[in-house]
Amino acid sequence: MIPFGLLSGFMDSKEIRITELGEDGFRFRLTEECPEPEQFRICFYDMKKAGYRKVEIRKFEMNAVAGTLEAEERCVQENDGSFFREYSVRVEQKDYVQEVQRLAGEYSRYIRLKLDGDDGELAKTLTGYPAELDEVHCESLEEQKKLWFGGNSSSVRRNPDADQSVEESFLDKGTELALELNGPSLYEEYLCQPLQDFLASYWQKNYLTHSWLAGRTPERFYIGNQFCHNLFPTENQLFSIMDKMRSEDLEVTLAFSYIREFMLSSVEKLLEKVDNWCCVHGVNVEIVVNDWAMVEILRGKTSHLSPVFGTLLNKCKKDPRMKYKSGDISLFQRNSLNAKFYRDFLAKEFHIHRYEWESCGYPQEFPPGKNSIHLPFYQTNTSQYCPLYALCTTGDRGMQQLAEHCPKFCEKYSLLYPEHLHMIGRYNSLFGVDKTLLESPEMWKKIKGIKPDRIVVNL
Repeated sequence: MIPFGLLSGFMDSKEIRITELGEDGFRFRLTEECPEPEQFRICFYDMKKAGYRKVEIRKFEMNAVAGTLEAEERCVQENDGSFFREYSVRVEQKDYVQEVQRLAGEYSRYIRLKLDGDDGELAKTLTGYPAELDEVHCESLEEQKKLWFGGNSSSVRRNPDADQSVEESFLDKGTELALELNGPSLYEEYLCQPLQDFLASYWQKNYLTHSWLAGRTPERFYIGNQFCHNLFPTENQLFSIMDKMRSEDLEVTLAFSYIREFMLSSVEKLLEKVDNWCCVHGVNVEIVVNDWAMVEILRGKTSHLSPVFGTLLNKCKKDPRMKYKSGDISLFQRNSLNAKFYRDFLAKEFHIHRYEWESCGYPQEFPPGKNSIHLPFYQTNTSQYCPLYALCTTGDRGMQQLAEHCPKFCEKYSLLYPEHLHMIGRYNSLFGVDKTLLESPEMWKKIKGIKPDRIVVNL
């Protein structure tokens, strides 16, 4: 059997499962007897072009498979009480024969590479992936960040030859700037320092002192982590941070991750306290929602708590290896939020009008509404059963379990990957790094659709 992703077929408009393939024809199964169709359409996957070649077959000879049907029916009936019928189709069409030969050759080559080499060699042969660079690693997260954002790289510094209109517009507050406080060390640093001292330290330790983003004081801070529930601040920390931000005239967004069953009661009580805090001080707070349970918890509280559509719910295809794949990458530029009826549903049912996006290495078409773009890190994978915790406690990242009493290993450790991939493992997630907007503010003009009205820095 050729894998379904490489070979699919249609009998008139009905999709069929092809079970055998040859140059003289093919076999397929159905659950019931059928009359002879007008045509077949067979779709052969082309690995080089990353697309399908379609062959229409109008001249053929179709027969029920003789001598095997009754035995097969008895066998299947004994197992699960169901039946199937198998048909053979004889074809003498030249373009069909050519596609069968090509697919068989490509698939045989794939199997041979899979058996004889490793994944890197397979990817190198099929896509041009530089497998030899997989051996180049940095020694630490500090070294990795310095290589990405610092050193002698002038690309992250203000470029006098770049289009200054975008940078000037940003510095003149044409777009809101926000920073993420997404872990315990940042919570403590912010609480222990005046705002300007904290910002100076923040940009310096991330090697971005001369970045075009560093020339402006942010108007908003995100508190919390969208991906790990163990990295949300304690209740005392949270209200201390919110009080300090209010005194410094900063806007507040609280970022929540998924909500596990045991968290529902405590999160609901915390949001009630946040709502009371907002009522007392006469302010509004945004709540980043990454779990549908959260929007239910927020029902009736949206006068002061504004729900925001989070990254985990705003699903996009993101992978730092995308550049090695062939095919039409423009298909990734849109997702469900580009559908007006879906945005209307979110607004009507949950009062959601803002959406969180990530700069992830390819142009995206942002929909009407309020859009926030996070950079330079973008999430590719998240596990509630933390791989870093498993590695630190068992030595095997595959032995994952829920970290109920998390010792915050991620404050000291991270998972490093081959340098050329521009990715890193932080806490319970994998992240890629996209420096496009960080290095070139003029790239802002190439964003399709509605321009984001907020930049969120997540170093």
